[in-house]
Amino acid sequence: MSKVFILIMALCLALSLTACSTGNSNGSSHSSNQKLKIAFIPQLIGIPYFTAMQNGGNEAAKKFGAQFIYSGATQASAQKQVQIMDSLIRQKVDALSISVLDSSSINPEIAKAKAAGIKVYTADSDSATSERSTYVAQATDKALGYTLIDRLAKQLNGKGQVGIISGESTATNLNTWIKYMKERAASKYPNLKIVEVRYTSGGSSEDAMNQAQELMSKYPSMKGLVAVASSAVPGVAQAVQKANKVGKIAVIGYGSPKTVKPFIKSGVMKESILWNAKDLGYLTVWAGIQLAKGNKFKAVNHVPGLSNPVKYDSKTKVLLLGPPLVINKDNVNNYGF
Repeated sequence: MSKVFILIMALCLALSLTACSTGNSNGSSHSSNQKLKIAFIPQLIGIPYFTAMQNGGNEAAKKFGAQFIYSGATQASAQKQVQIMDSLIRQKVDALSISVLDSSSINPEIAKAKAAGIKVYTADSDSATSERSTYVAQATDKALGYTLIDRLAKQLNGKGQVGIISGESTATNLNTWIKYMKERAASKYPNLKIVEVRYTSGGSSEDAMNQAQELMSKYPSMKGLVAVASSAVPGVAQAVQKANKVGKIAVIGYGSPKTVKPFIKSGVMKESILWNAKDLGYLTVWAGIQLAKGNKFKAVNHVPGLSNPVKYDSKTKVLLLGPPLVINKDNVNNYGF
């Protein structure tokens, strides 16, 4: 009888331990009642664009019962991203996404997170050379670069000198868009000349203004200025205003509706190219939940809470939100970011 009693007690203890703790798909253990931790590191915080991504992420986390951790620096800094990523790895989050500023510095961290059993992926800005599992993209880089040049060329009748003011020189997404801008201009608009590309430090709007002023001084016949980073848009637009060249120099860029609204109203800008940043944040968290649970993406995904289906390319491992959005006076009031 004593042997039977011991066996029964051992079985009960084993069942009790199994009920108290279960292993999740990334190898870390947490209670069946504990929410999945999905983290996102933006390029910087405190600007409408990334705040919209944060809001979308919070909405998705609430809808799907996850915990969303949004952690970034007030200035665009690759070093800060590495530090924040280290902290999140130590917190043992279930899935970790990042808008990459510098592939060379973040790729080892992505490998480190993967080795720690974390589902690590990119969103908003990619590092295709890393060990990331997926890239949550706002639109294809080619579509973003081509669309901007097409819209600018229409404003300038296909000719004139154009300067580009970008964010950090290492930002993968910004540099890729610029590459496609140059490709589109060279192949379709031979009289549209991109004369110079300037970069700003830490995504500074003030630096963007200074760079735009220098370009206008260096190229007196300049007809267009492109603000590639959302944080660069106000600086470039203000530089044109201060130079009294509204209507003489076209300004276009990748700016959120709230960012570009005053400049569209004042006539400094006619259009901005972007996407729904809130939806991108929402999709980022949804994707993290799927990865943490071990679910595979379909070629076409119907995500609860998003109006349009989301496509997935298994070869490139890219989850695509949709086509670029052209923001103008007719729709600039339709968006809350």
